[in-house]
Amino acid sequence: MKFYKKNTLKLKKKDILDIAKLKNSHWNFGISSQLDWFKNQKNVFKSDYHLFLKKYEKIIGYVQLGKRKYILNSKENKYYLFRTLIVLKKERNEKLAKKIMQEVSNFIKKKKLPCFLLCKKNLIKFYEKYGWIKLNKKKFKVEDHITSLHGMIYNLKKTDQNKVIKFYYNEK
Repeated sequence: MKFYKKNTLKLKKKDILDIAKLKNSHWNFGISSQLDWFKNQKNVFKSDYHLFLKKYEKIIGYVQLGKRKYILNSKENKYYLFRTLIVLKKERNEKLAKKIMQEVSNFIKKKKLPCFLLCKKNLIKFYEKYGWIKLNKKKFKVEDHITSLHGMIYNLKKTDQNKVIKFYYNEK
């Protein structure tokens, strides 16, 4: 098993197809729909990073991290948007999500930027195990994405965690 970290421009067509197949194993919209989502420049920027695990040349675990902007105290800042953590169903008891989350933590700390994600309530405890902090729903807003999901943050200064933050999904 090998871990890869590539930005969108460095992905091979086979990598993108494998990512689409992996995503479709969980969100069954069809491979062509997954590929269309991936090709949409509002979803995947050329500079986004894709962290994935391969086993026998097949992608079995994946996450997307993209640099976006947020506004705090009327000041524009950068953060990484965490999207699409997925592990192939038959590989889920192998602690691969833990390995991916450790890689994400290292990546974020090295880049010295906060990271933000949206998740369902049942996943909050999972992310908290890796140091993520749940944001109060009144303390964050995603300006260009409608959501009822919970917001979580990693690597944001404690003094900023209780301030109102405006995140952007589709703007660098």
